[in-house]
Amino acid sequence: MAEFPADPMLSKSLIASEKYKCSEDVLTIICMLSAGGAIFHRPKDRQVHADNAHKNFWAKAGDHLTLKNVYDHWVESDYR
Repeated sequence: MAEFPADPMLSKSLIASEKYKCSEDVLTIICMLSAGGAIFHRPKDRQVHADNAHKNFWAKAGDHLTLKNVYDHWVESDYR
């Protein structure tokens, strides 16, 4: 885990994901977490619009799956 360029808990998650055959999903979530606050942009003049757009990605299962939804929608929209 020390050799991975990520937090040790995230590295452990990636290693454990092999057992459950979900490495690609876990890696996507780890990358999205590494991006920090650069994923959601909330301009001051359009905060309500940004909040409503954010709700479209919300997953009941939590923040990690919300980030996965954002990535999946980005891929589906041809990376736009």
